[in-house]
Amino acid sequence: MITIPLLAGSENAHQQFSMQLDNNYIDFVINYVSYLEQPAWTVDLYRDGTPLIYGAMLEPNANIIGGYQLGIGSMVFIGEEVTLDNLGIDNSLNWTP
Repeated sequence: MITIPLLAGSENAHQQFSMQLDNNYIDFVINYVSYLEQPAWTVDLYRDGTPLIYGAMLEPNANIIGGYQLGIGSMVFIGEEVTLDNLGIDNSLNWTP
C-alpha cells in the first residue's frame, strides 16, 4: 500500500503532482470545489498525458476508481469527511495494486 500525499489548506486548494504506482506513472490534479452546496475535494488522474478520470470525489471509505476499468489497482479514500483544512490530516488516499 502507498499513501498518496495530500495537502490541506487554502494555499493547496489546487495541487498537482505525479507518482509512480507499480508500472504506471500517474499525474494527479486535486482541486477544492467550493461552489457546491457541500464543498468537496476532487481528483483528476492522467497516465502518459491521457486523462483517466475527471472530477472523482474524495468520499470517505470509497474506492474512487472502483467503477472504472483502468488496470492501475485501487485508490481508497479513508478517514473523516473532507474539509478545506483536514485533507491528508484526518483522512488519506491509499493505493494498492
